[in-house]
Amino acid sequence: MTKIHVLAVAFAVSLAPAAVHAQPARKSHPGGGSSSDKVKGTYTFRLTPAVSFAPWYDGTNGRDSGVTTAPRQDVLRVGTFTADKGDVTGHTIATTDDGQTTVVIDFTWSGTYTVNADGTGKLLITTVNVTDTSCTAAQVPGACATFEGPETYAFVVNNHGSDKLISLIETDNVGGGAKIFLTGEAARTDESASGHGHDDDDDAPRR
Repeated sequence: MTKIHVLAVAFAVSLAPAAVHAQPARKSHPGGGSSSDKVKGTYTFRLTPAVSFAPWYDGTNGRDSGVTTAPRQDVLRVGTFTADKGDVTGHTIATTDDGQTTVVIDFTWSGTYTVNADGTGKLLITTVNVTDTSCTAAQVPGACATFEGPETYAFVVNNHGSDKLISLIETDNVGGGAKIFLTGEAARTDESASGHGHDDDDDAPRR
């Protein structure tokens, strides 16, 4: 092989890596879809009460929050919900109390949610399906339906690898100053909602 041929071969070899690196990079999709995808899936939840200052103001020293006439309220809840594209449907079993008796209410509900880029969001329960048969012990006709109603919650999404938790706090104050606020966590139960254990945000192509 002549010196010219050797130089030509060496020059061609030196260009090969540059040709490989010159191929267009595969683009990922920032954000992995809409913000609502961050909570897409089916969850189980448990909520417990956090009491505001108001229940202690019973009229003593001129401060009365209405605690003596407060309506029946939920003090414990367990249930499930499914979130998808801004809509949510759920099933709740709640223990309620009016200061004298407890009643368990088993009901379904639906609503909407929004999620911000930082993982915070808002849940609105707009429709509650309660009938006379929802309550244990049985109540007078029509009474059970008055024990539940629309609610609002603030939440934040907490990612832990393939697990996803949502921390919730109740933010509405329907029922007067003597309101019991519910708080707790919801854990996602279906990995398929996020690509077998990975968030939608993480589904970008990898080399």
